[in-house]
Amino acid sequence: MKRSKTSSIQVRSKKPSVRSAVDGNDGVEQNEITQSAAFKRATVEAEAFANDPERLAKLLLRAREKINSIPRGPFAETWPYLMAMIRLISGYHKGEYTDISEQNLHLIIAATVYFVSPYDLIPDSVPIFGHLDDALVIRLSVKSVGPDLDAFMAWETSKV
Repeated sequence: MKRSKTSSIQVRSKKPSVRSAVDGNDGVEQNEITQSAAFKRATVEAEAFANDPERLAKLLLRAREKINSIPRGPFAETWPYLMAMIRLISGYHKGEYTDISEQNLHLIIAATVYFVSPYDLIPDSVPIFGHLDDALVIRLSVKSVGPDLDAFMAWETSKV
């Protein structure tokens, strides 16, 4: 998949929407998150971010700032995948990595938009609980795009 000036994304494969990729039967918390106004807004904004290099660069900056200022505890086993999501977006932004479907790229961007937003389902300013919804969105995203993230990390390793 190559980027072009007229369209920043060419689809590797057509799949259902970003929201349908994380919908499932994992419980009430998942439904509450995926149906929240904040997540819906993030999914709508994901395509705009993907098609606007300047906005994508700002998103990356905000994500890097946030990962350096939050506790890792709520993210537990998903922390390496969160880091991979940010690196994948960076690689896409630079035109270095494009081997991902449009749907999965948008899901990763939507999860990152949600992650950086301080005003989501549980505002980040709420002590202890403020990052739990962010961690859940990352976990749900990893369930959907885990193989793509693994492929990206293998690609990173092969560049060394």
